[in-house]
Amino acid sequence: MGLAALALAGCRSDGRQLRDPVFDPPAPATAAATVDISPPTAAVTLLTIPPLPEPVDEPVDEPVDEPVDETTLDSGVIEVDQLFSPANATAEMTGTGALATDPVTVDDQPADVLSFVVDLDGRFAVQVWIDEEGPHTVCVADACARVYTLAADAESPEEVTAKIETALQLTVEYLDYLDEFPDWEPRIAGALSGTGGITDPDAKTVTIYRNRGRTIDDFVRTILHEYGHVADFERLDDAERVAYLELRGVDPSTIWRDEAAHRLDEWGRQPSEDFAEVMVALWSGERWLPRTEQFAPAPSPDVLARVELLVASEP
Repeated sequence: MGLAALALAGCRSDGRQLRDPVFDPPAPATAAATVDISPPTAAVTLLTIPPLPEPVDEPVDEPVDEPVDETTLDSGVIEVDQLFSPANATAEMTGTGALATDPVTVDDQPADVLSFVVDLDGRFAVQVWIDEEGPHTVCVADACARVYTLAADAESPEEVTAKIETALQLTVEYLDYLDEFPDWEPRIAGALSGTGGITDPDAKTVTIYRNRGRTIDDFVRTILHEYGHVADFERLDDAERVAYLELRGVDPSTIWRDEAAHRLDEWGRQPSEDFAEVMVALWSGERWLPRTEQFAPAPSPDVLARVELLVASEP
């Protein structure tokens, strides 16, 4: 290879960059030729320069495709998005990071898996059958969550909806909420385990969740509780909230509502939840007493009367 060609030797046709070839160049010739001036019959001896060596590509280890046994792969970190009960005796877990070969358990026992689907994005959904009604721990490998499931013959969503509709009608006997808070709209939504209802002050809605296994009276109490929050938003200002805390014998600097409180023992210690419970006791004629005993004792009739005056008009 000539020197000009050697300067170009740096790429292969497959696009991989090669190193510059390395070799020891020959020593430079001291003369182009040596001429013997002996008699004319003497031959002329030319100095021969050896050719430059050709560059040699170094061998490159190419990756070899080996068959992959997915059953031997480690599923890595599994993250659970949610665990819920979409139907009686059924629980469904969704999330990311699981393999369809991962073990699934219910209360530490092998689960009766109805389906286990993993899509190309790594998201999974697994459904299990659970015969026994009650709270259960469902795990995919070491990722676990808890859910409440009902028996296979438990009531249908339509039956629960009918109960809530009846409860809304019966609630008027305790509180004429449509007349008292006309700007607020009651709604019925799908099941949300662990939460009976929610009040949205921005949308001005009271949502009652279609949780199964509850009586009509349970729903009436939940409706009254949520409208207790409505009374808080509509009838109290900060000064009146301080006055309420003093009526309940609680430090008036106590935080009224803790958005991070989700545990049951934390829920019952919030002044906002105690106020809603006290309103239930007030409107129901003490049929249902507050479930916030850890916050303050049940209110006396005198305290109830003073709370009624506190919320009698808008601030």
